[in-house]
Amino acid sequence: MMTLRCTRKLLEALRAPPAAEPAPTSTVLGDWYANLYEAQPGRVVLCLNERSLLAVLVEFGDAPLLVRAIGRSVANLLARIGVPEDSILLERAAIAKVQFSPTANRRVLGCLNEAAFAISHEFDAMHPQYFCDHEDYLSRLNYSTTGYQPPHALARELFQAACPGSQRNLALIH
Repeated sequence: MMTLRCTRKLLEALRAPPAAEPAPTSTVLGDWYANLYEAQPGRVVLCLNERSLLAVLVEFGDAPLLVRAIGRSVANLLARIGVPEDSILLERAAIAKVQFSPTANRRVLGCLNEAAFAISHEFDAMHPQYFCDHEDYLSRLNYSTTGYQPPHALARELFQAACPGSQRNLALIH
């Protein structure tokens, strides 16, 4: 199970009732934070992981569509940064069940706003075929919250710690 910590704007747009007391997240990466942005040709949801600050972009849709899109985007990003396939499958299975909750960590929310600002010049032409390029760019940003360690490196470390006997070494991809 994963907790998607949404801004008020996104919760209202999804019409998703937030969990009063969210259950603990069972994913390696932990909770994700999300906000809704107006873009062309349609609205975009930027999601930022609480532990690593990895970011994914998905087209806005109703709650079930959004959950599936986040799962696909996270799996694709993890593959691009070199996370072993068996770890990706486990993470994606855990992400398949989502509980919605309001944001709770102002530092992560600040990083979400910083990530949105970093790509805000692209919101006028935010086409889904370029989401991967934006995600790759955001995965290399440095944040003081993580001691200036890039999100892709931190995510690989989290998976290495969670699955130390993994068959494939988490080589530096970026």
